[in-house]
Amino acid sequence: MKSRENFRDRIVKCFFSISGDFDEYKRQEANRIGTNAMLLCLLILLLPPVVAAFWIDTAPANALIGLLLFDLCCVNFIVFPYILVASRRAHLTDHEVNVHDLPAARRHDLKCALGYGLYAGVFLYLEQAIINSIFDGTNFIRELLAITNIKTGVLSGLTTGILMEVVFLIRLKKQQ
Repeated sequence: MKSRENFRDRIVKCFFSISGDFDEYKRQEANRIGTNAMLLCLLILLLPPVVAAFWIDTAPANALIGLLLFDLCCVNFIVFPYILVASRRAHLTDHEVNVHDLPAARRHDLKCALGYGLYAGVFLYLEQAIINSIFDGTNFIRELLAITNIKTGVLSGLTTGILMEVVFLIRLKKQQ
């Protein structure tokens, strides 16, 4: 009888892009990487409020914007790359397939990359139209038909699809 994974294991597998079985090695490595990332986040999230506390008397709006931008930049440029590199070095993201299943795996990865690209293109197209109509006060239908929004959606979809295909191909490993 096959035992079902609990909700935590499914979330961890999705977050770290772990394919295949979630064995004890992968669990320990994911826990180690998660602990290190949490310690990085703790330092990043505790230090800026102390700096902003000294800055808040003179310019409260600038202190808030600086605090938010510092947190976003640190998480996006320090914590996320650490998680990506550490999970790659621990071989958590490797997708091992047999040699005769390699063409089918490549087709599957291409379909997934096309799906991600389509999703990103449509999402960013709609997001751009909504943001422009709210903040610029223009008509939403006019923003949907604007060539610049269509170009933005198509280019972002193509870029996302190509990058995801490269990531999927890097993750694909032949089993001996």
